[in-house]
Amino acid sequence: MRPLIFILYTASVFLFPATSIAESCAAPPLNIPLRNVSTAPGLLHIGIPIDFGSTRQIVALTPSLQLDNTFIPRYTNTCVHNDVSTGARRATPLVLRRDGYPGRLEELGTTSSNASNTDTTNWWVECADMYGGGYDPSLSQTLHDTRTNNNSDSEPWFATIKHTSWTFVTEQFAFSDYLSVYTATNEALPPKTNTTTSFILSNVNAQFGSLGASLLGLTPSSTLLRSLHADKLIPSTSWSLTNSSLCLGCIDTKSSQGDFHTFKPANRTANPKLPCLLQTTIEALNWHPDPTVEGVSLITSAFTACIDPGVTFLVLPPSVRQSFTKVLGREVAAEYNDETAFKGAPPNASGIGLLTVRVEGGLEVNVSIAGAASKATASTPTAADLDHDSQQRWRIPIGKGAWGAYGEETWVLGKPFTDALVLRWDAETQEFGLANRNPSFSLLPPTSSSSPAEHRDDDDEDTIKPLGCTSFPSIDKLVSTSPSTGIVVGTAIGGLVGGIVFAMAGLFFFRRGVKGARKKYEPLTGGAPTAAADNVSLRTLQSQQHLVEHRHYSAGSWGGGAYGAGPLSPPPPSLRGSFVSGKSVGEVSADDGAIYEAPEGGTGVPTKRGQVELS
Repeated sequence: MRPLIFILYTASVFLFPATSIAESCAAPPLNIPLRNVSTAPGLLHIGIPIDFGSTRQIVALTPSLQLDNTFIPRYTNTCVHNDVSTGARRATPLVLRRDGYPGRLEELGTTSSNASNTDTTNWWVECADMYGGGYDPSLSQTLHDTRTNNNSDSEPWFATIKHTSWTFVTEQFAFSDYLSVYTATNEALPPKTNTTTSFILSNVNAQFGSLGASLLGLTPSSTLLRSLHADKLIPSTSWSLTNSSLCLGCIDTKSSQGDFHTFKPANRTANPKLPCLLQTTIEALNWHPDPTVEGVSLITSAFTACIDPGVTFLVLPPSVRQSFTKVLGREVAAEYNDETAFKGAPPNASGIGLLTVRVEGGLEVNVSIAGAASKATASTPTAADLDHDSQQRWRIPIGKGAWGAYGEETWVLGKPFTDALVLRWDAETQEFGLANRNPSFSLLPPTSSSSPAEHRDDDDEDTIKPLGCTSFPSIDKLVSTSPSTGIVVGTAIGGLVGGIVFAMAGLFFFRRGVKGARKKYEPLTGGAPTAAADNVSLRTLQSQQHLVEHRHYSAGSWGGGAYGAGPLSPPPPSLRGSFVSGKSVGEVSADDGAIYEAPEGGTGVPTKRGQVELS
């Protein structure tokens, strides 16, 4: 009996291997848009807007697989060149004669006349444009600088290039669009919107370690994703990426077409020429000058390349670049680390060509090359323009590597390649996945004034599925009513309350007038009438410091006539003073023929009253 049980147990182990138990999602799905972010006046940068620090410094980050920690660009003018504290005019020409910098910065000019236009302010703007903004630590009260960078195991790339001019810092972090995306998706308010985690910050007057963008680390060891998941801001540490959004802990099933090709993470330290996590073999590479034209092969043998959305261009072997130049029949004006500039205008008006890349497993990806990206020269000719007769350049995002990538002789399929894909990481299976993007899927990311829900169909809500977890938690939605019902009910209640308040205010002032001011002018009751019909007998009136008894007669004004007879009493206090004090200043009696009016104002002004005689 025991041998039979042992045989059954052994068979179950081999036939039904153990699988990891997926956990429930820690939060609802979070589909963050990639959009245009204003990084400086007149500059827009495509990325994921992030709020750093207590003063909300906004930086546009680029998703990347190069760093485990998210990189914050310090707001400095040493982003890609040496320290220019000794003077921009002297340092800039020396820098531009060197290789290893962005093409647009290398073409700023090396002559003394052009160098005068490249001052410190221009470098700040160039860095903000290139890295999606900048971060100033002195403006934040929540920054904590650890002043250490000894955690070399977490950043093997910096250890490989021996870059040490950086430190770990802890700072507040929040997605700028978190609140709008959360409320649009769940119709509820989130319990919290930010977290505190560690980041990489370059030292003062130091370069950025040959990084070509501000990198949002999405590696399997991402410190940011772990912090967000621990604070229950995202469902899991899995994610899916398209050219328009980053879905954290989720995937949109409509964004891709075809099956996903899976890849296990590679060892970044095994091969010095492949210091990346996602690697693949390029089996075919063809150029189509037009989507309807048959392609021409650019390679004779397969080669291995890295895949990273954080590299903003393609890095191809020299033989491929030479074949591409021959196929185009164009003369190369300049070849930079991040781009290649051909002489003359683009080959056609539409300017759209295709690089068809086939990777291992049979996945074919069409990479669009925008031929319409011509760049006319500025008003002041640069050194590169003076060397050539043409005033135009056809620039394509194919470079020779080094700056902005993984160094020299490391071939990379960067953002132009990943924009045509749906790239995902499944933390449950520990696998990367690649699939072609659905052509009908929205190419344009939502604007800053709109929410992702406005760009989706009514039935798209169910297309967001969990990734790396089983099911999303239920959220109590806010109570909502139709706009017509709310307007009707609000108008009725507001009208009723307003009417009651208005009626009470009118009644209050009416009753106060009857009991207050008018009481001073009640007619005298009883007693014989005086000789004159308009003779008014005033009883004792309270003055400021004494009491005076006097009579008013209709003959003449109180201010004229009998001045020589002696001092005159002042006129009675005004009604306005009675209203303010709330107290009666005396009793006033009048004949039956008297009118109810104040001593001053109306018909009771001194010019229309009778002359006063002292009694």
